[in-house]
Amino acid sequence: MNKSNGENRARWMLLNAVILLIAVIAAYVLKTKPELIFYLPNGYITWARMGGNMPPYFDQTPYELEEFKTWARDGDLIVTPACKSGTTWMLYCAHQIRVKGQDSDYREVNVNTPWVGYKHKPGQTWKELKGLMNTTILEDGSLLKDFWDHPDYPFRVFKSHFGPRQENGTSDDVLPVKEFPGVKYLAMVREGRDVVASFFPFFAKHRPEYKKIWGGFPPSYETKEQALKDLLPGGILYYLYFGYAKSWWRFRNEPNVLLMHYNDMRKDLRGGVKKIAKFVNVELNEKELDRVTEKCGFDHMKKIQDKFNYLLWGNENFKTQVMCGSHYCKGDQEGSVIQKGKVGSGKSFFTPEMERMWQDAIESEFSDPNLRRWAEHGGRFD
Repeated sequence: MNKSNGENRARWMLLNAVILLIAVIAAYVLKTKPELIFYLPNGYITWARMGGNMPPYFDQTPYELEEFKTWARDGDLIVTPACKSGTTWMLYCAHQIRVKGQDSDYREVNVNTPWVGYKHKPGQTWKELKGLMNTTILEDGSLLKDFWDHPDYPFRVFKSHFGPRQENGTSDDVLPVKEFPGVKYLAMVREGRDVVASFFPFFAKHRPEYKKIWGGFPPSYETKEQALKDLLPGGILYYLYFGYAKSWWRFRNEPNVLLMHYNDMRKDLRGGVKKIAKFVNVELNEKELDRVTEKCGFDHMKKIQDKFNYLLWGNENFKTQVMCGSHYCKGDQEGSVIQKGKVGSGKSFFTPEMERMWQDAIESEFSDPNLRRWAEHGGRFD
């Protein structure tokens, strides 16, 4: 009996030692060779469970205070809407404002308005990507830097999805809004059910070879309930809506922040263009305002939709864009980033059970009634 107990104890000790060793190895891999995890089937799930960034290509390093001052400068505009809340739309519109609608040299969304805080491949450091931003030669022999840092531009435009740096903030609240008041931030929130409805097909529009790079991320949801659960409290993408909205709401009155609502921009595009132009100190006469407003419209953007599929100029092994685009991906639906952008489509997308789950989340997350009302409808803050 004693011998049996001793053997069992030895087995448990050995098992615990093996588990500890696996945990240590996994932690080491996560820190030093994260790209290895993404070789696993659905490696992004392992990545998330081990505490890795989600989405896995997000990188907060550029916005650390000491690092931020090495590349950002006064007058820069960081366009940082919530995911699936008009990001590409606002990037293109901000570009149109700075060139007053005369953009014959517009190349591609990630060329003219690069995403800072986005890894082009697993294991890539910000130091590497920052160097590539300044040295990359595009296929036609032109210099990438000439498109995002053109001397004739009154301001530079960068993409983000992060929130403002704040006390007790999340790991995604990193933008130094108060620390660098000369840099401006355009944030945007969209009605949450519309966000969920947009997420569901969006993930399927990523090229399969791109998903392979990131261990299957983003996943193509089999059911719309799966898409909802990822965005709810406790889901791996919680910050992309609820966390984001709460963070930016606290900064809505900062002088270098323009917090807008997707619904308001859809209702009055011309008025929204005027508001953004004023924010970035660009004066537009009536003719210029007409031209910019037309260029910012979805009808125009659909005509040039393959300029919005995200070129990975920082990944030498990925020769195409991230999104399927108008060429489609085999077995998938149309892969354009630019969709109809309808307001209110999420309500019909939700089942009664999804609606119940959503309302429970709204009540628990948006305790401020003004935030709750504004996040759903837009309009005045109070």
